Amino acid sequence: MVAQVAAEVAARLATTKKNKNRRETDMALKSGKKGTATMKWLPFMSNFVLNKMCGLIKTRVRTDKGFKEVHLTVVAKDLFDHCGVSVCSTQVYIHPRKWRQRWLTISRLRDLSGAQWCEGTKCIILEGENYCGHVADHPKDTEFLNVPIANYVQRDAY
Repeated sequence: MVAQVAAEVAARLATTKKNKNRRETDMALKSGKKGTATMKWLPFMSNFVLNKMCGLIKTRVRTDKGFKEVHLTVVAKDLFDHCGVSVCSTQVYIHPRKWRQRWLTISRLRDLSGAQWCEGTKCIILEGENYCGHVADHPKDTEFLNVPIANYVQRDAY
């Protein structure tokens, strides 16, 4: 009896988590102008795509001139299978550009005078006055300072 109840609870939790991801992805697709939809990449979707792209690189796919259309299409199909969001290969091609811009910002911040890098938490640490002064001049850098950086591990593959 206890095992049956535990199995039902586990099934409901799995369904609830799946429905939560589905609701998040539905909310990510917002109506744009004239019936077109703009897409907001959620963190779990970005993580999935970046991991797939890193997997392609690890399998020695030639990426010196970028990814081929066939590889981008496979990643788009896998994303649909994973979370039910339909994207085209162009969206998959453009998405890593955003991360490249973030990684350039992170590299610049790591080279700041007074900045320390914490390898364990993958975080750039600025203390007191340095932090306040830098954030006053560059408010957009706040999301990268003194907080763990999402998807930093994938950066090494690119």
